[in-house]
Amino acid sequence: MLYIECTLTRSPESLTSRARGLGVVDASLLVVGSIVGAGIFLVSPFVAQQVHSPAAFLGTWLIGGAVALAGALSNGELGGLFPRSGGEYVYLREAYGPAFGFLSGWMSFWIGFPGSIAALASGFGATIAPMLGLTAARAPVAIGAVAIAGLTWINALGLRPGKWTQNILSAAKLAAFGGLLTLGLFMRHRGVPTGLSPFFAAGDTAGGVGMALVPVMFAYSGWNAATYVSGEMRDPGRSLGRALAVGTLLCVVLYLLVNTVYLRAMPLEALAHTEEPARLAAERLGGSAVASVLSPLVAVCVLSSMQASVLVGPRIYRAMAVDGLFFAPVGRLDPKTQVPLVALLLQSVVALVLLASGSFDQLLRFATFAIVAFSTLTVAAVVVLRWRRPGAERAFRVPGGVLLPFLFVGANVWVLWSVLIGGANEARIGLFIVATGVPAYMAFRSLGRSKETSG
Repeated sequence: MLYIECTLTRSPESLTSRARGLGVVDASLLVVGSIVGAGIFLVSPFVAQQVHSPAAFLGTWLIGGAVALAGALSNGELGGLFPRSGGEYVYLREAYGPAFGFLSGWMSFWIGFPGSIAALASGFGATIAPMLGLTAARAPVAIGAVAIAGLTWINALGLRPGKWTQNILSAAKLAAFGGLLTLGLFMRHRGVPTGLSPFFAAGDTAGGVGMALVPVMFAYSGWNAATYVSGEMRDPGRSLGRALAVGTLLCVVLYLLVNTVYLRAMPLEALAHTEEPARLAAERLGGSAVASVLSPLVAVCVLSSMQASVLVGPRIYRAMAVDGLFFAPVGRLDPKTQVPLVALLLQSVVALVLLASGSFDQLLRFATFAIVAFSTLTVAAVVVLRWRRPGAERAFRVPGGVLLPFLFVGANVWVLWSVLIGGANEARIGLFIVATGVPAYMAFRSLGRSKETSG
């Protein structure tokens, strides 16, 4: 069995001697910034292909939002139990043992966060290059690399610059969406009449809605972003759950409204066969002038998600290093800025390598099965810890007992099964990547014991 005896858990104070500079609003905007990226511009056609009515289409987005909210509230309870930065790494470690936490962090360091940063940087570069008139094949990569370096530099200056960059990007994104939604929901249709689909229609099945739920749940990924920086929040025990809930609810409302605009602009059948639903909707409802602002909006969305990943990722690696399960310099805070500078720089190096190699999409696809599995185990930890530590103080508790954790776990088990059926080979490769962390874990454990013995 991979579980090895748990080392003593460090107190939150020993990990966060610096000032706690994040409030509920900051953490909520971090969640919004992490969730709302380019997915809202890409995922809806895939959802529309699996259903037959607008009711089922919007219902799928609502179900996905409910599952994401269940996960967010569950993580809020875990954050109340363990108010330190690190997110899933900390919760898996406490519930199942240090090996599980390490393997989650290992995947996050090599693929999860750097791969996401590289993918977002590539998308940002592809959006910005045409706006700047750059046509060279490597222009998007160069722009993406500059974005990675720039955001890393901003976050290296300290928590406050990183926080305000995230807040400004997220607020600008919400304001831009607000303007587009106002136009989309209230302006008269400017396109050719299309005979919009009736709201209810025959043909929808549970299996179809289930298949549609897979891309929706991935579009909501990022609802747990604030857990990785909870040690830097003011009163994290109470504030984390509220921030996760507020940020996730904002995104659920936003996604429902954006998809309503899509349906107002075109019938479900047309939505299912377009590659750029947002641009088509903007042209039909607002004309070319509204459509012209779409590219900058996409760029802001992608940059906001990128900043969220750059900010939170190093907190995981630092938590691992503080526990003696990663390279010691990664756990050190810069004496001037009080940020995990080495962890931040290493993350940027891995992201730049993945961006230059062009392998990030494939790696993320391989890692999907493991990432979802770790997320499922994390939420299940709410139930495990209520059984193992019934008397522990919980500053925040999931409403409804264990109903919401069971909802999340059930939905994600279905997603895992779907991924396994649809891409068993990719799932096996993903698990192999996780398995490479086993010898690394043993090496770090052995090194830690040697230091204890010599000390």
